[in-house]
Amino acid sequence: MSRAPGIVFVEGRDGRRAAVASCGLEVWEIVATWREGGESWPTLVQAYPELSEVQLHTALSYYALYPQEIDERLVVEEMWTPERVAAERRAR
Repeated sequence: MSRAPGIVFVEGRDGRRAAVASCGLEVWEIVATWREGGESWPTLVQAYPELSEVQLHTALSYYALYPQEIDERLVVEEMWTPERVAAERRAR
């Protein structure tokens, strides 16, 4: 955490994940939005009006430090299509 001030870690059923302190959003969520917006800073700021620019910079800085970790999470999250979610629910 000393390399990435403003980042906390949350535990999920699939392990530890980086999140921005005091907001509950995980870094991968912010990075996904940033990418979807063409890596545009104004678009990212507009997507998260409840976050400060410092919080957004914190998420992107963490991504710069640990891109493989976040890229792996993005791949996992991309697999959750509406069809897959429906299939998972039916299987239970």
